[in-house]
Amino acid sequence: MSLFQGSSNYTERKEFEIESVTSMRVNQYKNKYFKPRHVLFADVFCGAGVNAIGDEVVDGSPVRLLNGYLKSATPNLPFNSGFWFSDIRSEACEKLSSLTKAKFPQLPKEPQIRVMSAADAINHIGDVLARHKDVFVFLILDPNGPKDFPKLETEHLLSVFSRRIDVVPYISATTINRCLQARNKAGRDFDWWISGIENFDSGFVSALTQNERKGWIRKPIPGDKFRWTMLPTFGCMTPRNDWSKQGYVDIESDEGQAAIKVYCGGTNGK
Repeated sequence: MSLFQGSSNYTERKEFEIESVTSMRVNQYKNKYFKPRHVLFADVFCGAGVNAIGDEVVDGSPVRLLNGYLKSATPNLPFNSGFWFSDIRSEACEKLSSLTKAKFPQLPKEPQIRVMSAADAINHIGDVLARHKDVFVFLILDPNGPKDFPKLETEHLLSVFSRRIDVVPYISATTINRCLQARNKAGRDFDWWISGIENFDSGFVSALTQNERKGWIRKPIPGDKFRWTMLPTFGCMTPRNDWSKQGYVDIESDEGQAAIKVYCGGTNGK
């Protein structure tokens, strides 16, 4: 079994963006108006912590998350930090456990690393939020594809704890494109999460911004035939800094809506 996650020419950029968003949010959590006393940083598709791009090996999403955390963490953080990583592959979890112990001895708490499906991990996080009212969650969703994507579980989590969770999905539209082609050929809609992403009014993207939540979407990268995008969405304290130079726009803006259409099979926002 390969322990590397799927990758493309844009993988390194993706991992850098995960690190940057994590660092930005940790800085915001230090604000006196941020009330939760505990923050759980989670990645439920953690993999082994590394990705292969050709002959080069780069840090994966859990390592980037921890790098981003440490960039902004200070000795006297006003909240306690916890780390939850899970993957359905036991070999990947074992490798990540060894990697984090060697690479991050300075963490305030050793990460919990569990062999678990993403759906079960999301349900576990929901249990944590239900039991502990002063916990806030920073959640990375970086799936290999739609098969195991915890769409319904994440939507339920957002409906119950919308103000206590940041959700940062990173989605490749490669599979969306394939399914759009198959759907059009078959002349029918697929009744699963891809059709939900296509329909902003009732789909996954709208769930990310329900109950006055705010978020960004990265506009399509010219020449990216796989249509990768990241959608950082925030339960509270929407960032005031502008990431337009990195290609990010408000999900609910005209540019954001046009980007969603492109990722769902349109061209040039149409």
